[in-house]
Parts: sequence; C-alpha cells; structure tokens
Amino acid sequence: MRRIAGKSLTALVAVVGLVLTAACGPSGGTSPTGGRERPATTSADPFSTDPAVTGEQPLFDLDPELEDQVGTVLIGPAVDIDGVAEVSLQSPYMDDVLSGVCGTQRGNGVYGSAFGQRREWKASGLRIQQFAAVWGIKSAADAVAQIRSRLGCGTYRDREGQHRVLGERELSRLSGLDDQLMFCEVINEKGPEGSTHLCTVLLARGEIASRIQVRAATAERAVQVTRELAAPAAQRLAAVS
Repeated sequence: MRRIAGKSLTALVAVVGLVLTAACGPSGGTSPTGGRERPATTSADPFSTDPAVTGEQPLFDLDPELEDQVGTVLIGPAVDIDGVAEVSLQSPYMDDVLSGVCGTQRGNGVYGSAFGQRREWKASGLRIQQFAAVWGIKSAADAVAQIRSRLGCGTYRDREGQHRVLGERELSRLSGLDDQLMFCEVINEKGPEGSTHLCTVLLARGEIASRIQVRAATAERAVQVTRELAAPAAQRLAAVS
C-alpha cells in the first residue's frame, strides 16, 4: 500500500507540472509560432510606447541642434504694440500639441512637440502667446495640415469654456515657409462675463513650427494683432537654416 501511494503522489506532481507549463507557455519571451519575439506593446495597449499611439516625440531621433534653433524663432522679448508688456514666466520651456482646437490631443497619430519654448505678453483687454517647437516624426507642415483638417468641428469645450470655431482667416503669403494657417474662434460667446475672441496663426518650416495666439475683447482686435505679429514670427522662422 505504501508503494502504491508513493506512485500516485508522483503521478499527481507530474500532472500539476504539465498543467502549469501549459498555462505559462514557452519561456524566453518568444512567440510559440516561429520563435519570433513578441512586440512589447500593441496599438490596443493603454501602456503602449509606440509614438503613433502616445503622440510623444522620440527625442533620441532628433538633432540636438534643433533645440537651440527653437529659441531663435521666438519674437521679442519686446513687441511693437502699444501698451503691451512681456509676462514673466516661471519657465519658458513647454511642450504641447500644435493647437488644441476642436479638442486636439496627443495620441492616435497626433504628435506633441519636442524642445518647446514660449513667450507671453499682455495689455488691457489683450493677451498674446507665442510657442515654438520641433516636430520630428512628421514635418511641421504635416502638423499644420493636420490642424487644418480639424477646423470643421463647429464647437468644442475645454478648460476655458465653450468654443465656437469661426474658421480660417485670410493671411498674406509669408515667404520662406512650408505652410501657414490662420483661424479664429470665440470663447464663451453667451457667457455672463462677455466673450473672448481668439485668433491663432501656425507657421511651419522644416521640423520647426511657430504658433501665435491672440486673445482680445473684440474680433477685430484679435485679427489685427495676429496679422501684425505673423510677419515678424515668419521672418524669425524663415531665418532658421
């Protein structure tokens, strides 16, 4: 009887071992078909590191000289607009999508920037922001075209409130650029504190894009200031080799 019990116990251990081996699969991190390595992530994986999924630029693929060039693209620090003063920022460094219009966010083919820098100015009833950065996976012109394709959303909401997209605005052709785009919006159009008019101009050359955003109390003022600043911003960008 002892001999039979010992054999039964040995058989049971062997069966358990086979079950565990089948459940865990082959070792070594390889696929059971063909011995190929399994991908680290897939597009359905929320923890994906694929840039097309995350929208993050792979910095190791970018020319480090681009970071210095971004700083030369920023206009100012003084701007030739009466009453406007530069705002002191805690840090000039920031990365962002080229525009958040129509709820645009990183991911699903939308890329954020690398090496981004910014400046800001303000006056009574007026706020001006410039942002410049590198787009490496897609060109800066591709990033501008992507934003252009999203302008038909009509309305959207973000932290500032309810936006109504008014569409593209005419902008004289600026030399030395790969692409340019100007569009305007109105924020909180029916709000109790009055609406804010926002105009944006996007400029692209090579891997660098520049963005000017102007918020003003009237649509006319927002359009006027945006057009005034587009020219010097384009000159700075076109000067980048």
